[in-house]
Amino acid sequence: MESTAPSSAPAADRVAADSLAARRAVLVAGGWYAAFLGLHVLLAWDNGSIVSASIPGIGGWLGPFNWAVYAVFAVLAAGVTGWRATGIARLPAAGWLRICAPPVLAGLPFLLFGWNLDASSVVPLLLVGLPLVALNEELFFRGVLLHVLVPLGVRRSMLWSALAFGFAHLPNVLSGAYPPFVAMQIAATTAGGITLAAIRLRSGSLWPVLLVHLAIDAMAVPTLTGSATSSPLLLPVLFAWLGANLLLWGYGWRLVRKVEDEPGWRPSRSAGV
Repeated sequence: MESTAPSSAPAADRVAADSLAARRAVLVAGGWYAAFLGLHVLLAWDNGSIVSASIPGIGGWLGPFNWAVYAVFAVLAAGVTGWRATGIARLPAAGWLRICAPPVLAGLPFLLFGWNLDASSVVPLLLVGLPLVALNEELFFRGVLLHVLVPLGVRRSMLWSALAFGFAHLPNVLSGAYPPFVAMQIAATTAGGITLAAIRLRSGSLWPVLLVHLAIDAMAVPTLTGSATSSPLLLPVLFAWLGANLLLWGYGWRLVRKVEDEPGWRPSRSAGV
């Protein structure tokens, strides 16, 4: 008598296909990330000496120039990946504003320093620079990388995109940043990256995380400069900021768990990834 048990071949084929998709995702994401880091190292090297030598008189526009280059790279990566897949062409789901509050609140400690940005830096750093930073980092990390890594599973894609985001701040040392502060940056942005990825998935759109990033940097950039670097509040504020961001690690995982618990939820359909 012939066996009537269902063949295991389709299941084995699915496992093989999933494994192949995961390996391809790692290779593609790794390639994009290596290119992004290479570009960052090149522009940050010796406090931006390569760009400064190539464009004499760039002065206070060095940062915005570099961020514009990163933004062009992110746009290129998004074009190759597919604009719809990044979430930038989608409107956020209802309730997005409420879930964005915690990461914005994590930036409030910076306000204790007060305004320290000189007038000549307002246009290049605030009006031009901040939107470029938010665009290039969110489009690349929560748009491109998060999407590319989804074959690894939602949680792994969140984790690896957050780790990539955190360690992308390491080349800041080459720009003259204080190494202990860079270490805090890496820890804080990795933890915060989990929440940003969860907001991207839950809202189904890139726009909420773009606005969150812009809000946080709008608090940090004009305050954490000038006299703030020698203020007695410097260490307490930085540790408060770090602690608040570490709490975002758990918050982000809770957000995505609620999404995953919704009946029939699939990232490719509901989250636009």
